[in-house]
Amino acid sequence: MVLRIDPRRPLVWRTPHSIQIGVDPVVAIIDPVDDGDARLIAALATGVTRSGLAMLASTLGVPSSRLDELLTALEPAFAPPRVAAVRRVAVIGAVPAAGRIARIIADAGHPVIAAAHGAGVLDESIDAAVLVSHHVIDPTEHLAWLRRDIVHVPVVIGEEAATVGPRVEPGTTPCLACVDQARTAADPSWPAIEAQLWGQQAHADAPMLATEAAIEVLRVLREQDAASVRIDAVTGRRHRQSWAPSQQCGCRGLELGLAPAFLPGHDLAGPVDPAGLSAVRPLAG
Repeated sequence: MVLRIDPRRPLVWRTPHSIQIGVDPVVAIIDPVDDGDARLIAALATGVTRSGLAMLASTLGVPSSRLDELLTALEPAFAPPRVAAVRRVAVIGAVPAAGRIARIIADAGHPVIAAAHGAGVLDESIDAAVLVSHHVIDPTEHLAWLRRDIVHVPVVIGEEAATVGPRVEPGTTPCLACVDQARTAADPSWPAIEAQLWGQQAHADAPMLATEAAIEVLRVLREQDAASVRIDAVTGRRHRQSWAPSQQCGCRGLELGLAPAFLPGHDLAGPVDPAGLSAVRPLAG
């Protein structure tokens, strides 16, 4: 593995004998720095393997203990692992926010295909999908992208916020069924509530919130982060929620035979018969 100081971080001399990495924020300060240290730091600024750095340290006469100290001090300044670049993005959704999110992702340089439903892009080559909906994600959309083994990111617009994520990497990270099962464990009534929300309009679907959600989507597409971020429509505050794989979900083994069920034969836009709520079960992976 190549060790490299993040090129986004300025490397500046504080004094003739001390170096600082980063200014806003400061991520590392090395003090004191001698000639050998400076040569090692210069190599790390370019990029070098751990074994190559050890060989250079030996040549310079820098003890291995000092090399370990430098690496520990510089660790916060190292460039994060590279994530495979996402190129072509499908934005799926029939709500107003979907159009704005698609435009912003396109402005960021990604070729974008926009469609109301994923079935409209089944023959396209897609690197990632963004699923945009009000209140809840269509479970058939989620399962379709899971089966296609394509990274997908949900964007759910609600009453007062938008929730982006988690980024689902099929077979690797928790899927949206895992999230639903965690919510059901916390609130057994969640499946019944979720079924009644399907098809309802969300009050918070406004241009400003959709823009903030799109910016968050771009961040999520760049990073490996199995978390969701809730963005408050009024304050802009963000709350991050981590998720773990569900033991009841087969998504990590891609056992995707079970489709999720809502109320059998029920028009979700109409009234709900409380007697039928027992038929509701959480989204199953």
